[in-house]
Amino acid sequence: MQEVAWRAWKPLRAAQLRTKIRHGEARLSFRPLAYYKPDLGAVGEAAAAIVQFAELICAGEFPFLGYETVALGFPPPWNVDFVTGFQWEQMPAKEVMPVVRYNGSDVKVPWELSRLQFLPVLAKAYLLTKDARFRQAAKVLFSDWREKNPVGVGVNWTLAMESALRGMSLCLLLSLMQPLGPEEQKWGREVTRSIWEHLLFTEAALELSHLIRGNHYLANVVGLSCMASFLDGPGMERRRRVYRRNVEREMLRQVYEDGGNYEASFCYHFLVLQLFTTSYLLMRADGHDPPSPFLARLRAMFLYLEALAGKDERVPHVGDSDDGRAEILATDLRQMVSLPCERRDSLLVSSYLALGGALFNLTRTHGDTSDCAWYGLQPRRVTPSPSRVSLFPQSGVAIGRDNGAEIVFCAIPNGIRGFGSHTHNDKLSILARLDGNELLCDSGTCWYTRKIDVRNSFRSTRAHNTIRVDSQEQNEFNCARRFEFSMTDQAGVAPIQFRETPDEIVFSSSHSGFSRIGIVHQRLIRIRSRRLLVEDTLQGNGQHEFEMFWHLPGSWRTNGAQKDGFDILVPLEVSLRVQSNLAICCSEEPSPVSRTYGGALEYGLCLKVAGQGPFPCRIKTVIAWAQ
Repeated sequence: MQEVAWRAWKPLRAAQLRTKIRHGEARLSFRPLAYYKPDLGAVGEAAAAIVQFAELICAGEFPFLGYETVALGFPPPWNVDFVTGFQWEQMPAKEVMPVVRYNGSDVKVPWELSRLQFLPVLAKAYLLTKDARFRQAAKVLFSDWREKNPVGVGVNWTLAMESALRGMSLCLLLSLMQPLGPEEQKWGREVTRSIWEHLLFTEAALELSHLIRGNHYLANVVGLSCMASFLDGPGMERRRRVYRRNVEREMLRQVYEDGGNYEASFCYHFLVLQLFTTSYLLMRADGHDPPSPFLARLRAMFLYLEALAGKDERVPHVGDSDDGRAEILATDLRQMVSLPCERRDSLLVSSYLALGGALFNLTRTHGDTSDCAWYGLQPRRVTPSPSRVSLFPQSGVAIGRDNGAEIVFCAIPNGIRGFGSHTHNDKLSILARLDGNELLCDSGTCWYTRKIDVRNSFRSTRAHNTIRVDSQEQNEFNCARRFEFSMTDQAGVAPIQFRETPDEIVFSSSHSGFSRIGIVHQRLIRIRSRRLLVEDTLQGNGQHEFEMFWHLPGSWRTNGAQKDGFDILVPLEVSLRVQSNLAICCSEEPSPVSRTYGGALEYGLCLKVAGQGPFPCRIKTVIAWAQ
């Protein structure tokens, strides 16, 4: 009933708010909240990356994590997919819909550009160098965007999440630009007015559902809380209270007690963590103490991220990934100005490991401490000593570490309590790092809507380190257009069981994704001294075929498939051997790995072990590596 009432009232509410935008608000001013407390001397080596990034923007070259730096001009076209050249129409946003055209274009390209998250970086570069070019560039780019994108017109006003993130960027820009000179006062009033327009538009287009809520709605309310925090005027104090309370409620809704985000994606955990962290920093700056359950789960989110990160401070890819950010920090800036696309990784989380350590006094913290200097935080400098076993029961993730091996075992329930969203068919998948080298990886995401067949291939069972039976998907999905985020909830997972002794770590779970063909997949893994033993049981009757997949990143090579497995030679000597009660056949083929959103790929190897015959079937895989 709540959902019905909301949907009936939403159009009327939206019309009222858009009327307010047209009439204007004369009694509004910018509130100089001390979100930033910069200690410029402590920014360190990251200052060079900030300045280099700002120089690129001034030259009309715009860096993206998943694309090469793109020469778009200064100012750039704001409504064009630069990959295909497709340009969205300049008309009322309601008439631009649908924004997904299924012609090879990707609306995320103009959306990401129009989040304007490069503007605070330009302001930081100015503070570090006092070079007026950076300050002027920020002013010109904002003014051009506003002129070319009137409120409610064009593709960049079609989604509340985009207006919320853009409104946050404008708040952070104007905060960093304080104090404004006399000649900048008019421009400052224009930015303030634009923040207010973004606030009202986000309220009008709020992505609220009483049935399904995820990162979009969270970005809405965090953005609204941010904009209300930086504005003074009628109704703003009430908005601050309301939106803070909404953010606090979403923490308890969208984050499990063990700290994992409920969208079944490590990358979306990272995005949601950023949004909650930004909100917490705003609360601190405004003297607001959030309730203890909010703080406890935010701390747990950092601990979850820390447990997932390897020695290289990277989190493996599981589920969807689209490089979403609340704010661009030093780790991303360094990658975008110094690394080719195929070597970038949207889950390099050094900056947030350090922020979490500084905010919550974590004992195992590490990471890139340069961003702490912008928020007045004192970084912790301790040597991390990760636990031998980390278990996250609600999130469905277990991590075991032994003698140089780090194994991540995934029995993750479908996202948003079964609705799917950013879920992949990765039940019982294993990710492995050996002596700091990633051996077993996830294939990633590539993109969402540019080519639906590619989208589906990256979220398929075959794209993960698990087993497929009779060519069936663990969770079926509709391959037709407009169903790129749709997935059934067939693969129910059992809670991970674990046992730890001085000699080994044991994890086990099962899923029911093949029960429609009478099969249940059970997997048990043992982590021993430089051995990973994987025991798979496919319970059922009748004749069936199975395919087991192991995905290796591009740094590894083999000497070809053997009768019973593979010898993996570089960078370590690794043996992968398979036994089964059925006859097996081993093969390998190149397989794409996507570590950022946008199509920048490296090609690794997919090692496949196939067999067929009467079930039940038992498969034992032994992965061993030299000292």
